[in-house]
Amino acid sequence: MKLTVTQVNYINILLMLIAGVCAFFRPFETFLFAYAFLGPAHYLTEISWLHDRNYFTKGKFDWIFLLLAGVIITLANFKMVPNLPDGAATVIIFVAFFGSLVFVLSKNVAVRIGSIIGIALISKLFVGNQYFESVFGAFMPTLIHVFIFTGLFILVGALKSKSFSGILSLGVFAAVAISFFYLPVAYGHYVPTEYVKSSYGYLKNDGSFTDGFISLNYHIMNIFSLHDFGHPDVDYQKFIDGVNSFLFSSPLALAIMGFIGFAYLYHYLNWFSKTSVIQWHNIPRARFI
Repeated sequence: MKLTVTQVNYINILLMLIAGVCAFFRPFETFLFAYAFLGPAHYLTEISWLHDRNYFTKGKFDWIFLLLAGVIITLANFKMVPNLPDGAATVIIFVAFFGSLVFVLSKNVAVRIGSIIGIALISKLFVGNQYFESVFGAFMPTLIHVFIFTGLFILVGALKSKSFSGILSLGVFAAVAISFFYLPVAYGHYVPTEYVKSSYGYLKNDGSFTDGFISLNYHIMNIFSLHDFGHPDVDYQKFIDGVNSFLFSSPLALAIMGFIGFAYLYHYLNWFSKTSVIQWHNIPRARFI
């Protein structure tokens, strides 16, 4: 039985509320569950769906450029690319993002090559800039992807269908996201376990973050001036302990974590709920295997 757009919208409103409640009470666990279990299934089916639509670009082999960029970024994150300059992964994300826009807008080879070169040169002007690193290094592959783009898709769907349920779903999406910062949340009894902390990541004694997502929370705090972590010039170990303690226990940090958990969990649930709308489940058997 194929669901109507209105039915899908109301199902998604319910999913938003479920994701919000989960993230409200168990912010870190909600994110880790969504990312570890729903994430792989989402991205594999999404890649297949995009591949069947040629990634919405105008060239038959445009996906190769994006594949190479993705492979390099992945290898860089695992420290598998020797002598890679600091900030190189962020530059690649910047070039890949705007290069993709060029691929969508133009089929002219000269325009494409010239644009990619120009984008790469422009990116060099921003290397080392805090806002550049935060937006393209931390936010683009995370919150911009799972929250901003999801919100835009909901908006486009609501405008396209011109339905009350579509507009309502957009309002609920925004309201749940905002609620983490305005509801009188009492996280006094919530304490993430050591396993959760080690899985999500933390600030190491050498001043660098472990592999994980904790640096995202830190970037949010810094870029929006939500908290002054101070300077490690007086007592370095005290500074490290203070940062970790704040990111895992303060009401503000837990509210931000709740928002992140909601954004990720609903992003995945939204995808899986729309089989009747975007037909992502129609994967060739050979490719699925």
